Parts: sequence; structure tokens; C-alpha cells
Amino acid sequence: MSLPDDVAATTSQYLDLIDKALPGRVVGLYLTGSIPLDDYRPGRSDIDGVVVLAEPLKDLDPAREVHAQLPQEPAFDVTYLTAAELASPPDASKPVVFTLDGAFNEARNGGPVSPVLWSELARQSLAVRSTPDLVVHDDHQALVDFTRANLTSYWTPTIDQLDTATANRPDDAAMPDWALPWVVLGVPRLHALLATGNIVSKTAAGEHALEAFPEWTSLITRCLRHRAGHPMDFTAVDAKAAVLYGRKIITNALAL
Repeated sequence: MSLPDDVAATTSQYLDLIDKALPGRVVGLYLTGSIPLDDYRPGRSDIDGVVVLAEPLKDLDPAREVHAQLPQEPAFDVTYLTAAELASPPDASKPVVFTLDGAFNEARNGGPVSPVLWSELARQSLAVRSTPDLVVHDDHQALVDFTRANLTSYWTPTIDQLDTATANRPDDAAMPDWALPWVVLGVPRLHALLATGNIVSKTAAGEHALEAFPEWTSLITRCLRHRAGHPMDFTAVDAKAAVLYGRKIITNALAL
């Protein structure tokens, strides 16, 4: 699979810079998310991935300086982990170094560490630099449990916030063009995982939703067109429909 031009340029620049800053320390670079799922959209998608380290980073400044030199778009969002960490179940209680929206971060715990990242890496990642004999722990039941918890801990309050934000707005009030596709294509990714066992892209999730929830075909189709790069306008009446849609999918998913 060939990389999109902007992804190839950014990953090549990153490896050149990091190898000079930390010689021999980065032994792998694997892309996750939209790129290996063939759903990368220039101008909309980030570059997600995992950097495999020979040993944990002690001095963060060299890596921080490397990321500061990378293009702001597409955002280069990676998590720094050792092969030993990846061979074990994800431990969200440990400190983790990662980038989010291109910004360098160190969290005392949590961050992007989850069964989703481990399973993505194990099942459907794309190696830019391969780590010899890499073994990634992939626990499907842990992935299912995390997905169920995410439906209630993240998506339920997110949809509640959307409901509150739009309840008293006129139906024709404009909505940010990214907000509804985030919900309409995001929630069914979790439903698809629980229904099929597979991690799917946002586009594939929308296609899954068209089959599973055809009563919202118009809204889903418009969000898919937005995902594909077509200009789309969304209003508060669409947001109110998305609230009902999201709650229906969550209820259905939790019953699977």
C-alpha cells in the first residue's frame, strides 16, 4: 500500500529528524487509524501511529524538538511505546509520551493507551519502519469491554452536550460542519465493532449504519459525503436528529 504524498513526506521527515536526535532509539513506526483502513482524507485526517522505542525516553527534549519541526497539517499523532510494553496488556496507570493534534504531551497516566490502540496495531497497522519480532498483545474481550465503557463514558455525555447545545436553537441555525459527521460516523464505529468484531473506519462505519439504521439514511449519507470532501451544510434540526440517532445506536450497541 502506497502512502499519500503528505503522509509519506511527514513520516520521512520525522524518521530523518528522530534518527539524528535519538540515534538507534526508534526501532519502529507503525501507522494506525484511517491510513491502513484506506480512509485517509487529505485536509481532514490526521496521521495516527505508534513509535516503537528500543528503551523508554528519559530526556523528552530531543523528541519534543523533532515534533516542533514537523508540519502542523496533517497532525502527526503518535504514541511512544517499547516493544515490551506492547507485548503486555495496555497499562493506563503508567506515564506515557504522545502527541495529540501535533502537540507533544507527557501524561502521568492514560493518554491514548487503551485496548483499541493495541488491537489496531496488532490487526491492521501499516509499517513504515518494522520492528523485528514485534509481538503485540491483542485481547478481544478487553477491546469489547473498553468499547462498551466508551459508549457510556464518552459518547453518552457527548450526545447529551449536543442535545443541550441545540435544544433551544432555531431549526435553521447553522452548525459547524465537522460536528455532526463526528457523531454520525463516530458512534457506529463502536456499534460495528460490537456487532462484527472488527475495527472499522469512519466511512465503513457510516456504511454499516446505513444498513443497520436505514431510517437515518439521509443524515448518514450527507455525513459520508462530507467525509468524502464534498461541502455540506448542517443545521440545528440535523443536530436534533443526530441526538436521537446517537442514542438509538448506543442503546442498540449495549444490547449486543
